Amino acid sequence: MPDEGSFICIDKPKGPTSHQVDYWVRQITGIERVGHIGTLDPQATGLLAVALGKCVRLVDIAHEYPKEYVATLKLHADSDETSIRNAFEHFKGEVFQLPPIKSAVARRLRSREIYGMEIMEIRNRDVLFKVKCQSGTYIRTLCVDIGYYLGTKGNMTDLRRIGTGPFREEMAITLQDLSDRVQMAKNGKDHMLKAATYQANFLLSATSKIVIKMSSLKTISHGSDLYPGGIKAIIGEPLAGERVALVSEAGQLVGTGKMVLSYNQISDTKIVDLDRVLIDPEPSEKPKIKATVNGKEVHLNVQGANPPKDKKFSKERPVHNDRNMGKNPKFGGNREDRNRSERREHPRDNFRDSRSKNKNRKKVRNDRKR
Repeated sequence: MPDEGSFICIDKPKGPTSHQVDYWVRQITGIERVGHIGTLDPQATGLLAVALGKCVRLVDIAHEYPKEYVATLKLHADSDETSIRNAFEHFKGEVFQLPPIKSAVARRLRSREIYGMEIMEIRNRDVLFKVKCQSGTYIRTLCVDIGYYLGTKGNMTDLRRIGTGPFREEMAITLQDLSDRVQMAKNGKDHMLKAATYQANFLLSATSKIVIKMSSLKTISHGSDLYPGGIKAIIGEPLAGERVALVSEAGQLVGTGKMVLSYNQISDTKIVDLDRVLIDPEPSEKPKIKATVNGKEVHLNVQGANPPKDKKFSKERPVHNDRNMGKNPKFGGNREDRNRSERREHPRDNFRDSRSKNKNRKKVRNDRKR
């Protein structure tokens, strides 16, 4: 898999959830970071684009692309074909939807855009249609609203996704097919697996790109934005506020951001405000010094040229096992030992104790003399 990650298209079957498909892809490929683009209901089928590795950072950008579905509407009463077609025309454009009770988002009214709907077939009370809509549109809610508009009521009986942005239904493979391709790749035949994966640049194929210099990769990886000195070329005509993709001279996707100025207004100020970076910062070279701690030589990474002094090294505390727990007053010793330990902790008490001992010694000597 490339360093910047990749995408793979799965033909989701009916039954499992989208998160269950993520888990299976993670188990098959062995990649820890997996995320899907657009959640499908358990009973829905079709294209489920899955991001692998660092491409998970691009999932939010992928949600901005429209989605396409093929669905079946079941009317609860008879209606003529002209009324049905007029109802579908009525719901083109901006619509207001209330998400269903069983949904992954908050149930509040929101607006979505319907870019186009096409009726493919009408058979009795069943209507087969194709819809292209904004991401986050609920087709179930759309079918219910069309049924209310016709006065017959209705509900969605089948749903299949056929497109998500640049990803199409023809690119999707089944989970069993993915498992076979991964096994072939382990045996040295990875051409089938490479044919099913798509690089990060594929998602941003229709986006304007800025080619940055190799000297600017290090500063960008550490969180710096893009300034005119780091630009080598601009592909397209991006305007202020538009999203652009940053690529290296080798064609690797470095990150994404939004233009602060238009392409024809570039000055000495910041050009791109980065929001995602797909390259890791280079590890900083720190001097290694030798030190001795409890008689053992260790290597420490420190910043700066001056090594730390020995007095800064903290001594390890002795480990109290079961054998010496009885001897230590803090771990179950007798009362005299505990009292003796408490006296040791107070220098003034130790001084008084020594005075009383000296008095006792003098008394013993006087008794002997007598």
